[in-house]
Amino acid sequence: MLNKIFIIDFEDSFTFNIASELYSYETNIEVIPHHAFFAEVNFKNFMKKSDIPIAVILGPGPGDPGEYENYFDKIKQLKNAKFIYLMGICLGHQVLSLIDGFFIKPSFFPGHGIQIKIHFFDQDLLVQRYNSLAVFNSHNNSNEILIRKWERGISYQFHPESIGTEKCALFFKELLDFIY
Repeated sequence: MLNKIFIIDFEDSFTFNIASELYSYETNIEVIPHHAFFAEVNFKNFMKKSDIPIAVILGPGPGDPGEYENYFDKIKQLKNAKFIYLMGICLGHQVLSLIDGFFIKPSFFPGHGIQIKIHFFDQDLLVQRYNSLAVFNSHNNSNEILIRKWERGISYQFHPESIGTEKCALFFKELLDFIY
């Protein structure tokens, strides 16, 4: 298997914007519907296929991240696989955070197509948000967690591929460095 990026589609049209953004840097991209990727046989075959660096992106989507609880054990396997860089975007960020014990509740700043300023890689950048739910450290905390980073992965509550996000490539840099 060649170095690849797999984008898991949670039935959201933004998934193809992510693929389009990444296609500028890597053409070996596959978009897979979530139900097909996480089907028992497909997932087992995927995990056995390769030990070369690949990336899996849990994309955005509608609904509550708890609706995907039946995928949590498989997502933990992805996160623990040394040859996989795991990224979450919007819903993917929320799913990964829920798995890791964070709390999901209504955002204090819900918005769809709203730009906010963040600090990332020592730069102040505008990013585009499309969410009504958000990640928090606790039920009492009012600070939304917009970015989470761990060994071989990162997740964003905003859309790094959006036209309203500055320097889109910067948000995919570590993923691309990992697979090359």
